[in-house]
Amino acid sequence: MKAFAALLALVWAALNAVLAILMVVNAFVAKTAQHEGLPAQAALLLGGLTIGLFAALLAWECYRLVTKSAAVRG
Repeated sequence: MKAFAALLALVWAALNAVLAILMVVNAFVAKTAQHEGLPAQAALLLGGLTIGLFAALLAWECYRLVTKSAAVRG
């Protein structure tokens, strides 16, 4: 059951990582700077980096959960 929960969390982390990459890339698009300004660019950049950090931490915890349960089993 723990492995299934870790797999679901890993899928969630992967989707969040994709979202984070899109946000960071869009922070440097010229349209964002022209239409929205520097605060919007900063929000996209910081938001993308924060989401990416949390996605990486979640993926790391999934890895630890799976390896810890595998070590206990055998």
